[in-house]
Amino acid sequence: MGHNYSIFQTNASIIQMDGLSGAASIIAVIDIAAKIFEICQTYVLAVKEARKDIQRLRDGVTSLQDVLTDVKDLAEDSSSSKRSAFSRLNQYNGPVQQCERDLRRLMAQLELAEGESRMRQFGLRALKWPFSTKDIDKRLQVINDHKATFTLALISDNL
Repeated sequence: MGHNYSIFQTNASIIQMDGLSGAASIIAVIDIAAKIFEICQTYVLAVKEARKDIQRLRDGVTSLQDVLTDVKDLAEDSSSSKRSAFSRLNQYNGPVQQCERDLRRLMAQLELAEGESRMRQFGLRALKWPFSTKDIDKRLQVINDHKATFTLALISDNL
C-alpha cells in the first residue's frame, strides 16, 4: 500500500465514506477515549504517587474527545462540502485511523498494567502506574498533535 496521503488531498483512491459510516468510525475513537478516561479513573484512585501524571493524561484524552465530538458532528452534517472535509480526515490511514491506532495502543498498555495488577491482587504488589512522567509527556504530545489536526480541519471547514 505504501501511499502517503495528505489531509487535504482528494484522490480517486481515497476511501470515501458516507456521513453515517464516517460518524461511526469517529464514535469508535470517542469510545476508546472514554475507556482510557475510565481506566485513568481507576488509577487515580489506586495510585497516589502518579496522580498528577494520571490527571494530565485523563485531561488530554478528555480534550481530544471533545474535539472528536465536533468532528463527529461534521461527519453527520448532510451538506456535501462538510462530508468532503470529513472524508479527507477519514481516508485510508488518515488522521482518524491514526488517532484510533494510537489510542488503542495506549489503552492496551493501560489495560495490561491494570490486568497484571489484578492478577496479583492477593500478592504484595498493588496497582502500579505503567508510565513515567516522560512517557506521559510523549503520549500527551501525540494526543495534542491529533487534536491540532482535527481542530485545523474543523476551522478550515468553517472558513
